[in-house]
Amino acid sequence: LNSDKQPINPTDNANNAQINLTFASLPFTLTGSAFAALSQQDLNIAADLADLQNDIPYLTKLNKASVKWGWYQEGYDAEPTDKGKEHTSYIGHHNGPQYFGYVAANPAISVNLHGLNDFFVDISQGKLGNEGGVFYLRGGFQNQAGLTPLNSNSTVQKNFQGDDDHPGYSDSQLSEALVAREINAIAQSPYWQHCAIIITYDESEGDYDHVPPEIIANDPNGLALSRGPRIPLLVISPYAKAHAISHEVGDHNSVIKFIDLICGLTPLQELPDEIAAQQLGETLYHEPNLGPEDGPSTPVGDLASAFSVGRLRGMIQPLPAIYAKIPESDITTLPHWGTNPLKTHLHITPTDYGRKNPIPTDFNPRPSSEPGFIPPPSS
Repeated sequence: LNSDKQPINPTDNANNAQINLTFASLPFTLTGSAFAALSQQDLNIAADLADLQNDIPYLTKLNKASVKWGWYQEGYDAEPTDKGKEHTSYIGHHNGPQYFGYVAANPAISVNLHGLNDFFVDISQGKLGNEGGVFYLRGGFQNQAGLTPLNSNSTVQKNFQGDDDHPGYSDSQLSEALVAREINAIAQSPYWQHCAIIITYDESEGDYDHVPPEIIANDPNGLALSRGPRIPLLVISPYAKAHAISHEVGDHNSVIKFIDLICGLTPLQELPDEIAAQQLGETLYHEPNLGPEDGPSTPVGDLASAFSVGRLRGMIQPLPAIYAKIPESDITTLPHWGTNPLKTHLHITPTDYGRKNPIPTDFNPRPSSEPGFIPPPSS
């Protein structure tokens, strides 16, 4: 995958090889019928297009126009925080599209991959285009706002500068500050009037969920594949319902399903190579649900329940951008909104508010910051 000189952070497992993914993905369907011609610029056609042999002519025949898309990730190219060492904030294994050879090893398609600061430049200069598109934003090992964790421990302040909300190197408030900056950039731009901002997470970080997750299928070893613990998903849009909670069943397929709906894409589940693979899964493993779930008949929602029909039809005024804008002082002042923001600003009293739960003086939620810390042996 590195033949197109994809960036590498030398301190971030640079020598770990990754498996080339060759099945269909959103970058494939977003490219539309133009993919057939663009794929000829792939640097390893035989390997990268191995599982798209029937999908490509199918997509070409549909004559679908390309939808503009972009992946903006901190450290992918030169960033303000690099200080002469390019890619020091980059986390390669978080860059979803670069796992697919037909993206990473094709200069005509990898041009859609950018650094995080490029997003703020592009949106301020109107470079996201007027025809609409799909754009992903991700943080990394550092934060471009120059914030430091509230914890006064010097080791914590040095080692937890990340802003993508992953444990081990990022700080939750610095991560929230990045999301706030991104929301403000959109809300302050002409793109606000046509936008849908989706904020979600890819894992629960071990948080307990009292609701057992639905089991979708079993893997070849008989292990259950479930939807996993529930995780947050927020939708911000001038056409969204205000202060509403959706109770429809969803997972990350819902985001893909929403993009399919808005952009008129062929669902991944309906592509011929995916249909064949799903049938093979049922034949070999007796599992009918191995594969994408973005088809119209699947049980997961498409996020449509987050939007107001009245606003979409013009019967109700769209929400103004002020609903989304976050004051700069709230972003840069830690802790955000004080010590009890739910109660003070949202008038919500947490169920455990006032419950005595003294923290032991020697407790450290970040044990790796303790002097003399010895990591556990790898298994």
